[in-house]
Amino acid sequence: MKIEDVLKEEFIIEKLEAQTKEEALNYMSNLLLSRGYVKESFPKAILDRECHYPSGLPMEGHKIAIPHTDAEHVNKSVILFARLAQPLEFCSMGDPDEILSVSLVSMFALAEKKAIGRMLEVLITAYSNSDMLETILNAPSAKAIYDILYQAVGSNIKEV
Repeated sequence: MKIEDVLKEEFIIEKLEAQTKEEALNYMSNLLLSRGYVKESFPKAILDRECHYPSGLPMEGHKIAIPHTDAEHVNKSVILFARLAQPLEFCSMGDPDEILSVSLVSMFALAEKKAIGRMLEVLITAYSNSDMLETILNAPSAKAIYDILYQAVGSNIKEV
């Protein structure tokens, strides 16, 4: 898998306005649905998985969530990235009782079941760089966010 196969500038949301994580996840999953990347079942599957397996990363600095779901809900692999207009509350991946104030959401949809675990590992590694997340939060445009992500994720994605 190549980075350009899954990360596309058209799927970078520079400023997503949402009042709740559910609203943000619905917007993002419905965008993927409207473009044919996912099946009708995807939006509900994302919300259901978020309830049982929270996606907030409990790391130092800025917080990011990495929601995803099973390959059976996906037509074509893609990463959708959103910088939120204001932070939203997500539960921590490691401790569902811990509430995180998340500023960035990186939703991925993979058509190959075997690639999901590795993609999650690649993204967590990239997003563990607090300086990179700071740069994304201050990026002037969706294109700039795309370029930062392309560099940060692209070097590791070949292994997915």
